[in-house]
Amino acid sequence: MKTVRRAFAYALCALILLGACACGKRASAETEEPVYPKDFAFSFVWGVYGISSYDSRTGRLVKTKDTADIEKYTAAVTLSVADMNTVYRRLFSDIDLAAYPDTYDPFDGMGSKPNQTVIVSATAGGQTKTVTCKGIALGGPEYCYSEEAKAFWTSVTAIVELLTSLPEWEAFPPYEKLYQ
Repeated sequence: MKTVRRAFAYALCALILLGACACGKRASAETEEPVYPKDFAFSFVWGVYGISSYDSRTGRLVKTKDTADIEKYTAAVTLSVADMNTVYRRLFSDIDLAAYPDTYDPFDGMGSKPNQTVIVSATAGGQTKTVTCKGIALGGPEYCYSEEAKAFWTSVTAIVELLTSLPEWEAFPPYEKLYQ
């Protein structure tokens, strides 16, 4: 009986410690200071044929527009300061979004069927820059034709991973249409 009580006490202490650690991390994320200018906003389109999107101004997150009922694949999401800091760093520290051409193919003409579309638009410091990658090959950074292309694609991939890891994204139903 003492062994059971002792095990229960240890388990309870562990849960309390885990909860305290989690609360501490959450509080620091909520109080993190922005590294971005006050006018920073971004919109992002990605995926096969550009079916997914997010707009930080409206908070509209769309898993797929290729559906009969887009509302079941749409959620309102306001990113945390920490997430906005991450996106800002990806677009303006890890790469210089403004240095990329308006129309860009990081895979330099490679093709795939289906293909994908990525459109990155960001406003910061009174300037807006949009980079459109329309109908480009599906692929990872290892297929990029230069270090600049690889850096761009690594930033794009990181932002997609951030957006698709949100609880609202995970709550969406499965895709109605799958592409091969």
